Amino acid sequence: MKRKTLTTAVMAGLTGMAGMISVANAVNVNPDGLGQVLLYPYYTARGGNDTLISIVNTTTAGKAVKIRFIEALNSREVLDFNIYMSPFDVWTAAITDLDAAGLGEGPGMITADTTCTAPYIFGDQEGVQEFLDFQYNAEPVDTNGDGTEDFAGTIDGGPTGIERAASGYIEIIEMGTILADSEVDVASTHEDGTPPGCDFLVDLWRTPPAGTTPAEGELGWWRVGDPTFGFDTETGASGGLFGAGSIINVPEGTMISYNATAIDAFWTAGQTNHTDPGNLLPSLLSGDNDRSNVFVNGTVESIDWTPGTALALNATLTLAELMNEYTLNPVITARTEWVLTAPTKRFHVDAAPGGFLNEGDEPIPPFTDTWTVEAPGACDQQTFQFWDREEGVPGEDTPPPGDVPVSPVAPPVPGQEDPGFVLCREANVIRFNNDGTLPEQTEILKEPLRLDGEGEVDFLSYTNLTLPAEFISGWVRFDFTGFESVAGTPVNGTNDTVVGLPLIGFSANTVTNGTLAGGVLANYGGTFQHRGTRQSTVGETIE
Repeated sequence: MKRKTLTTAVMAGLTGMAGMISVANAVNVNPDGLGQVLLYPYYTARGGNDTLISIVNTTTAGKAVKIRFIEALNSREVLDFNIYMSPFDVWTAAITDLDAAGLGEGPGMITADTTCTAPYIFGDQEGVQEFLDFQYNAEPVDTNGDGTEDFAGTIDGGPTGIERAASGYIEIIEMGTILADSEVDVASTHEDGTPPGCDFLVDLWRTPPAGTTPAEGELGWWRVGDPTFGFDTETGASGGLFGAGSIINVPEGTMISYNATAIDAFWTAGQTNHTDPGNLLPSLLSGDNDRSNVFVNGTVESIDWTPGTALALNATLTLAELMNEYTLNPVITARTEWVLTAPTKRFHVDAAPGGFLNEGDEPIPPFTDTWTVEAPGACDQQTFQFWDREEGVPGEDTPPPGDVPVSPVAPPVPGQEDPGFVLCREANVIRFNNDGTLPEQTEILKEPLRLDGEGEVDFLSYTNLTLPAEFISGWVRFDFTGFESVAGTPVNGTNDTVVGLPLIGFSANTVTNGTLAGGVLANYGGTFQHRGTRQSTVGETIE
């Protein structure tokens, strides 16, 4: 463990670069928005919503990136493929209801971007790709005909319909830097708006004919030969990507936008991790940098974490407290919904078939519950407090903080009257209201109300947070200080811990101006990134 104040870091830079390098060479959330990994906290294709996304390569070199679409309930993948971006390239796509668009069945992705992908969705599939349910809806199979089910299936106890894929989040992971002037570079670099060799890149991933051995650069070479062909293996994945998302509802005349969270130094220098399309790797578990850098009260805290885990990445995303505003002002028909997404939660809690844990495993901290077939929904309890804009808090006639009705509620705990606030999904939508209503879908993001077999609100539904009627505008603070991630074996009398939960997201607000006449469109929307505090035990001595 190393602890460096800003002064120490600056002094190290003046007296020799070693200190600065050690601070920079650690996983971090880049405040400037550029990185090797981009996390988009939410997409939706529900209720007339479309989600538009973009990825921008700001560098002078081509990039290979893995794009992965992940459903909201248990982070089961619904689509991934490779993108080969040329220097200064932008790739764009939309997540939409393909049924409504007459382009396919269920939710899916459409793109009019000519940038090379594998498979080449723009050229070979007319830019359309349906989302897939194999990661949460595959039955056990006897693959070799011996009477035993050697494929355990992936059914995890949650909904099995393709509707489940209509909302979720997105991760982008850079796999490597394309070598300048290589065959791969020439094939992927745009000429008059279109790369000339996208089919060539796809062919490199095809399975070569049986009994043949491809030569370098021929059909199947990336698959059975060298996947680093055409890559700059000295530079490796070098970062410089940024991205954004916009959720637009044309019938309602609203659009809300957000920037992707950028993770830098996910890979150490020189790392190239180029995998075939559809491969579950690289994932957020794949980063080989086991050190994290986090600002805590103006101090850069560096922690070395257990290799092969998501803990270093977790540390950069972890908040002890999370805060944002809400508005429910009826005069302007104001609505507020929050997105709270835990992009690494699946590595800690999923003990269902196809998950990252084995059946019977305990959850891995900081998360406290496991997702199983018998009990889908890994729920973590926490408390919250709210204020109005004049710093008012609930009085004697209103429920005190922590007792405000929310749904779904956690199961009762013996000896504990108030179960507190729970987050049971991977991408949680919290609907604010002060009238106790429970609509079939939320007003902004259109997240559906899910009911269990007895008509009760299911853990996998959106969360309905009902405030007292007089609280029409203000702010809320969630408290996650009951959760901890421990780095591993104590070293030199320290036991480094990051307090809180790794979360990303935003507050989405919409308002309507009802005073305009003449049919003037009067709907507006915006998003606000969550704020928070950080807390750790770095540097504290074990008694």
